[in-house]
Amino acid sequence: MRSEFEVYNDKNNTYYSFRPLSFEKDFDIYSKWMNQPYIAQWWNLNKSRDEQAKKLISELEDSHQDLYIGFIDGKPVSYWEKYWLKEDVLSQHIKTEPYDQGLHFLIGESDYLGRIHTSASIGAFTKMVFEDSRTQNLIGEPDVRNVKVLRYAQENCFEKREVVELPERTSAIMVCTRERFFEKFSRQSGRLYKANTLGFNSQAAVVQP
Repeated sequence: MRSEFEVYNDKNNTYYSFRPLSFEKDFDIYSKWMNQPYIAQWWNLNKSRDEQAKKLISELEDSHQDLYIGFIDGKPVSYWEKYWLKEDVLSQHIKTEPYDQGLHFLIGESDYLGRIHTSASIGAFTKMVFEDSRTQNLIGEPDVRNVKVLRYAQENCFEKREVVELPERTSAIMVCTRERFFEKFSRQSGRLYKANTLGFNSQAAVVQP
């Protein structure tokens, strides 16, 4: 059974957490986020509530993926999908290994957009994915025009492997390997960064549980 996951970011003194999405609890906020113009630009789900509900139920019933709501200090701010590449249509376009996973995400609350929280949320979610020791690669497929997401991905150890033409968009295939990720980020449970990467101003925060 999927469970909640939380890490503490010493660099900005913030907790990032994820829990499985519930249709009953989360549909209203999902609908709100999908109707945000800056999200609709990429997701194209600014539709009627009935259409959005059918889409979300379909995603929840898809056994090759898991859906999450992301929180920052307890506030719901983002939507995430992680999925097994071998069972996804993307595997028809790129080379994959048996336990590679993929992700899609959006930051639904505009106050949390930007380098501080968008980038840190990607790092936190990536760490959650790598809790599965079988997974050696996490792969994103953002639209090549989404330069901000590409930059945030690079800050979190993703490297562009190739560009592919998918039915709905031209995507940059961004790959984060387990080895590269843990060269930068902590393996310690509940912590995002390694203590020796925090810098002088954050030393007092190292003892944070």
